[in-house]
Amino acid sequence: MNMGKEIRMARLFNSKSKRMVLITMDHGVCCNPMKKIEDPAAVVRQIIKGGANAVLLTPGIARCAYKELVGKETCLMVRIDGTATSIGPDLTNDELICSPEGALYMGADAVATFGVIGVPREAQLSHKIGQVSESCERLGLPMLTEMVPAELLKHQFENRAERRWPSDPEIVKYSARVAAELGADIVKGYYTGNPETFREVIKYCPVPYVVLGGPASNDPEVLLKFTREAMDCGAAGVSMGRNVWTYKDPAALIRAICMIVHEDASVEKALEEVK
Repeated sequence: MNMGKEIRMARLFNSKSKRMVLITMDHGVCCNPMKKIEDPAAVVRQIIKGGANAVLLTPGIARCAYKELVGKETCLMVRIDGTATSIGPDLTNDELICSPEGALYMGADAVATFGVIGVPREAQLSHKIGQVSESCERLGLPMLTEMVPAELLKHQFENRAERRWPSDPEIVKYSARVAAELGADIVKGYYTGNPETFREVIKYCPVPYVVLGGPASNDPEVLLKFTREAMDCGAAGVSMGRNVWTYKDPAALIRAICMIVHEDASVEKALEEVK
């Protein structure tokens, strides 16, 4: 790892736990309009108040809300792809909307890309990730790659849905390894729903793996329970979005998540923060 990447990776991950709490707010392109993100700056303030290590924004929203991050410890991660919408014909038609250089000019400590395997556009998505990785290596900029199983693509982009786990843990494991092989510094992916199979995902992925939250389910206890299980299996953190900022007190829920991720708190202890 080069000097720039090492410095920025250290900013993204808590210095004591070596884990990351990433809160995502890059949903405005890929999901139908959601009331809770009408005021991006207000959401970012809640994310900072909760103590998240980083926030993921699209380039346009980063320009709207960046002043909230100035002088704060929460890092900026920029989503640099995202050309597919929830009403478009193909959710895998996902190309770059910003260059890694552009994200660096914005002050980003990392960029995020998206990939899927086992779909007709597999080669294009993998090529995009590989090319971004090469640019990021030159720039000293970490790249997080989000890998979603093809079976969960539609579900992933629902505004609100019951929680589902992938039906085949091997696809989760395979997807994570593909992202790492293509040059991802951090992989973002699903929890398998089972500690035994998830340990195999972590074992097979040679870079830090953070667990995504999925569509909002309005059940913080379930969210915290699988966060606890994922940490016990060796996950490097979490990436939560709708489950956080659709909650009645986003900052409190982020604090509860941070208690589990960074302090190894029990679910019961963390739940006290959101009561």
